[in-house]
Amino acid sequence: MTRQLRVAGKIDWAALAAIVASIAALAATATSILTFRYLREEATHVQLTTRLDSLWHLDAQWTSGDMADTRSAAAAALLDAHPTPDVDAVLDFFDNIALLLQRGALDEEMVWHQFYWPMANYWLASQDYVRRARRDDPVLWQDLEGALPRLTAIEARRRRSDGQAIPTPAQIRDFLTAESDASECSEDDDEARRTPL
Repeated sequence: MTRQLRVAGKIDWAALAAIVASIAALAATATSILTFRYLREEATHVQLTTRLDSLWHLDAQWTSGDMADTRSAAAAALLDAHPTPDVDAVLDFFDNIALLLQRGALDEEMVWHQFYWPMANYWLASQDYVRRARRDDPVLWQDLEGALPRLTAIEARRRRSDGQAIPTPAQIRDFLTAESDASECSEDDDEARRTPL
């Protein structure tokens, strides 16, 4: 009987060590999951901040005095059907945005919100010029051309209840007329401009 008491009172150290190791493994797993979630959320936040900063930088370029003059000259040239290098500058600007969008450096919804309407109007107004320019360089403004259908789909889904997401010829003419007159207005007086997100 004394032997049974001694055996019953003994602690199985191997089983206890296995339980403690299991608890430690669960704690380490939980810590790893929480750390992974935190790092993923932080990376998402950093990516959003970077995209927003990039968009603000592009908006500042778009609304700068020099670009306002370039835009005005490009719009006037397109209205006169005699494109100038200013049209190239505007299309190059939008092509750079499209490239950044394609590479994931910009958010599609943000680009749509900030640049879709001028981008679509300039692109559609420039189609004859683009065809002529591509005789010498077939890859000119391909990123821009590729991005516009995606942005047009967002426009159709988000803004246009009438289904008219693509500017009409009358809207393009009105847009270009307003753009060609824009250099005469100061940036503070231009109520039609959107503010950055």
